[in-house]
Amino acid sequence: MSRRRGGAEHRLPSAPADRRLLRRASIVVAVQTAIAVALVIGVLVALVYSISGQERVSATAYKLEAKVTEHAAPGETIVDGAPEGCTEDEVRAAVDELAPGTQRFEVCDTPFLAHIEGSGDDRVAAATNFTEQQEETERLARLSILVGAVGVLAAAGLGWLVARRAVRPLGDALTSQRRFVAEASHELRTPLAILHTRAQLLQRRPGGDDDQRQEIDQLVDDARVLNDIVNDLLLSAEMQFRPESRQPVDLARVATEVKDSFSATADEAGVDLVVDSDPAESHVITGVPSALRRAVAALVDNSMDHVARGGTVTLGLSGSGGTVRISVIDDGDGLDPELAAQLTQRFRRGSGGNGHHPRLGLGLALVDEIVHAHDGTLAIDGRPGDGATVTLTFPAAP
Repeated sequence: MSRRRGGAEHRLPSAPADRRLLRRASIVVAVQTAIAVALVIGVLVALVYSISGQERVSATAYKLEAKVTEHAAPGETIVDGAPEGCTEDEVRAAVDELAPGTQRFEVCDTPFLAHIEGSGDDRVAAATNFTEQQEETERLARLSILVGAVGVLAAAGLGWLVARRAVRPLGDALTSQRRFVAEASHELRTPLAILHTRAQLLQRRPGGDDDQRQEIDQLVDDARVLNDIVNDLLLSAEMQFRPESRQPVDLARVATEVKDSFSATADEAGVDLVVDSDPAESHVITGVPSALRRAVAALVDNSMDHVARGGTVTLGLSGSGGTVRISVIDDGDGLDPELAAQLTQRFRRGSGGNGHHPRLGLGLALVDEIVHAHDGTLAIDGRPGDGATVTLTFPAAP
């Protein structure tokens, strides 16, 4: 979406993730264009080299044939251009071993072309040094390759420019979409919060049969899930479109806060939730506290849904080499490592789970966006039946 202001076009700022996506698309188009042009030019250079070489052989063979017909006496071999360190007799000896016709051969590491007619005492031949013609063909090939390389670079640059212009409307559409999600989610938060509160108040009222109580409990759960989804969408949009000011964040403190917030849930589920960190190490990064807490909380929530009663979820922290890592480790049902990369896609859900509440596959996708917005990386590891580990790595605060 764009606006006109003062006669000039004003574009909305695009999100970092969108810019990376569009830049990657432009690079792919430029590379594909360069490869296609390189293949075409490569074929053309090969054809030019082959045709040029054949034409030079044909022209030289025609001259040798004329020499044989007009100047050679029976039994004579005409030699033209014997190289240094090699006598004409050595060239004639090599020609004598050739069959009638036009053929290429080498004497003293020098290329020659010979034309031979007849046999026995009537045999006549002419041979000429073919070095100059061969060098001219190679110079032509090198020049063609140089021009082709320039053409490939020019094609890549043109492809980049065309791609940028082509994806610009897509960038505007992504920006408008993200802004719409942010504004719509923001507008939905208040009525959803009211709905959730009223459902909770209704749940606390005494009376009603078991079926009614069950429906009310389900209404409360559905309202909470819907409220969580809207909050996730809002956080995702705001992280990209309206990023908050960053500040130093102690991930050890974030882990402790998340542990405290999940303590009641963990006790009810019979899961041991622990924080493993070394107080002597620094776990401070630069970022948005609310977003980082949401990311860690999403990972803990996901792990608890895949851990049976009596299991353990560990928040491990470490720091070294200018980076800080926080890992959420569980001993639950694990995951297929081949599907690990797909779990960060929106609406992609892993198998299993305890079914504590419905999942739409937004959690890890949101975590991935938060991590990338903080210049970090996300790694997922695990084996079926052997638990899973999700590690977030961030640059340490200067």
